[in-house]
Amino acid sequence: MITKCPFSNPNSLFQDLATVRQTDGIEYNEKLKGYLVTRFDDIVDVLNRPDEFSSRPTVPDFPPPVKPLFKDKVPEKGTLLAWDNPDHDRLRKSVASFFVPRRLKRFEPMLHVAANELIDSFIDKGTVDMKSAFALPLPLRSIVTIAGLDPERWQWIGQCLTLFGGIARRDDEEEVSIQQKIQDVLDLHEYIRQVIEERRLDRRDDLISHIWNERDAGTVVMTDFEHLSMIPGLLLAGHETTTNVLTMGLAHILHNGLWEQISQNDETRKAAIEELLRFESAITGMPRQVTSDGVQLCGMKLNAGDRLFVAYNSGSRDESKFENPNKLDMSRQSKTQHLGFGRGVHACLGAPFARLLLRTELAVLYTRLPNLRLVTPYEKLAYGEVHEARSIGATFYAWDIPSPGTERKVHAISNGNAACRSAAVQNIPMVVRSLENVAHNVIQISLQLKDTTKQVKWTPGAHVDISVGNLGFRQYSVCSDPMDTKQLKITVLREDQGTGGSRYLHENLKLGDEISIRGPRNNFKFAPGTRRTILIAGGIGITPMIPMAEEVAVSGIDYKIIYLGRSRAGMAYIDKITQRHGERAVIWVTEEHGGARLELSKLLQAEDHTGLRVYCCGPESLLTTVEENMSHAPLGTVHVERFANPVSPLSSSNTAFDVLMAKSGRVLHVPEDKTVLEVINEAGGNVLSTCNKGLCGTCEVGVLEGTPEHRDVVLTAAERAENSSLMTCVSRCRGKSLVLDLW
Repeated sequence: MITKCPFSNPNSLFQDLATVRQTDGIEYNEKLKGYLVTRFDDIVDVLNRPDEFSSRPTVPDFPPPVKPLFKDKVPEKGTLLAWDNPDHDRLRKSVASFFVPRRLKRFEPMLHVAANELIDSFIDKGTVDMKSAFALPLPLRSIVTIAGLDPERWQWIGQCLTLFGGIARRDDEEEVSIQQKIQDVLDLHEYIRQVIEERRLDRRDDLISHIWNERDAGTVVMTDFEHLSMIPGLLLAGHETTTNVLTMGLAHILHNGLWEQISQNDETRKAAIEELLRFESAITGMPRQVTSDGVQLCGMKLNAGDRLFVAYNSGSRDESKFENPNKLDMSRQSKTQHLGFGRGVHACLGAPFARLLLRTELAVLYTRLPNLRLVTPYEKLAYGEVHEARSIGATFYAWDIPSPGTERKVHAISNGNAACRSAAVQNIPMVVRSLENVAHNVIQISLQLKDTTKQVKWTPGAHVDISVGNLGFRQYSVCSDPMDTKQLKITVLREDQGTGGSRYLHENLKLGDEISIRGPRNNFKFAPGTRRTILIAGGIGITPMIPMAEEVAVSGIDYKIIYLGRSRAGMAYIDKITQRHGERAVIWVTEEHGGARLELSKLLQAEDHTGLRVYCCGPESLLTTVEENMSHAPLGTVHVERFANPVSPLSSSNTAFDVLMAKSGRVLHVPEDKTVLEVINEAGGNVLSTCNKGLCGTCEVGVLEGTPEHRDVVLTAAERAENSSLMTCVSRCRGKSLVLDLW
């Protein structure tokens, strides 16, 4: 039965939501300022229609008195939730690949250090408010660190966020004026702006540097002010959610006697975290605003400006999707993914980091605090007022204080903050030894190690990142002799419509200049076929093929090199290739054949696939032609390197294919109208997901054989070329089958 004043009592939240779920249609709720959307399917429907239901109301506009103070200093859209498409997807690309779960694992040692140091500070007390002593400082300090800011300043940063609803508090909170809070916001943004500017050239292993790297690579086009706008919102959301999930979740676990059950190993902790997020997420729900008249939802016609309150916590307890939804079941097996982190394009960006942090917190608490128990009476947990966030206040716990000499220090690093600082990326100083025009608008740059006592080693297919002044770094294939460990050669096509890197090198580089590189790295590794090798290059894609051709030429293995271009004047190394490889080189200049293209399909279809390897680099149309014509070749026959990510997946049609689960031998069929994720989970695979749009990386699985058709925005171009994983929620198969690293 719904309470007299629904949603006025936070302890009755789930009863009120359950009552509303049983009501037909949707009704406006004055308390939550919107039409309540409470059923799972309706929530997913709204979240899958971002063009009709805008997320902009999630972030309120600045009050009029503050606007002039914040102008050009504090972005009004200080979080991705405030952006609708196309800007949302554009900006999310700058950070999405940073939060892939497997990449975040590198921060796990840092999280353990920080967690243990916090426990060191209170373990001898025997009791503590876990929220203020552990659940709040650990995620705040951690997100500050991975963002690239000074971990010593985590408390100040948290206090600066209080004007925007941050949960970190000063000791003198009641005495702090609104003017001081405004100044804190200005000071924080100026500090972040300075760090962003420092990272323009001094890159580290942190989020701010990652955004610069994505900008340099052309993955995203954004302004410095937009770069600034990405950080404060992530700092805020990055600690609030995890703080509240741990504080509430730990109370639920201990009250229900589940501590030992969920603490058996990492797998039981992972399962517990998902059930806690389903049972009671830190997000009650989020507002949405209708963008046009006549939008239909739940049989009701809505008009532009109408507001919704989309109750995620209600959807995760929908009886039609979850059996016994009000029971905290740590052994729950469900084919339906909870909504604890939302869904769709605005799903929680930091969900993978939150999962990693929560798993670390639960493990360290279990290891360090024997016989942990809840002191605050469970029925007296102080829930905050019902609104977007779900939280409880101070919650006290107790444990058995370890006897002197028996408590094991799990960590070995004394200064956690020092250990947590983002590490600098190594730059290798080189000197320009020669500059040579090798074709129209194409220069070859020879670089020698500044320190002649050192060596630079690489293999055919490798590339380096080269500094292009204030523009950052750009990637170029190495095309010199791998046996020469003192110098590298790269070849640069001037692209006046590009991001500026090639123009910089063409216009500014001089003999004797010192320039920095990173690498070399190889995502296009070369291994000749046992019987025959074919190298195919389009335009500037010839550069990685030159050392490959040299290696296969001296190996004695049969080979062919096919070099395609529009005009002879624009084709670098054409004479060198003809002289070195003779009849094995097929040179095709389009303008010399009346504009006709080489019938590559006939050449490839005539090849015997036995012992064959094909390597191709060039424009997307060329790579697609090669992949399509070699789709029936054995897995591992074709290897390609792309100049950029393929075109939008929206232009791709779905075809059916099979997936082989390598660990169990099961074969599952993926029809045109279903995703890999759906098929795997319907078969009991239990692959986690969050966004279902290829934006977050949660559903990534390993690919052992086959060529994925990548449709996500998470993998880098190099990772796509490796084809060692795919995002199961959107990506598909370029051939007939994939072998996945799953049971």
